[in-house]
Amino acid sequence: MKYVLFAALSMFSLFASANDNAADASSVAGQNDQYDYTQDLDIAKVVRISNAGSTASECGPLKAQMEYVDSKGVSHRLEYTRLGDDCEKG
Repeated sequence: MKYVLFAALSMFSLFASANDNAADASSVAGQNDQYDYTQDLDIAKVVRISNAGSTASECGPLKAQMEYVDSKGVSHRLEYTRLGDDCEKG
């Protein structure tokens, strides 16, 4: 009886650890997300904001990237569209 219980618990822990590794792999692979204005972001700290290949001194929509850490300590990177800095000069 104890052997069957031990074997069942061992199999359960094996599957639980396999699911945990799959979740970690999917979060690493999906770190470069495209931002949608309907998303609610959990941002605890912004690490870096950068323009994707263009200068910020242009006027018009520009692609930018932001790296941030959420409240659970997980790092994220997302791409979003922002307005260039020269549009604010009037």
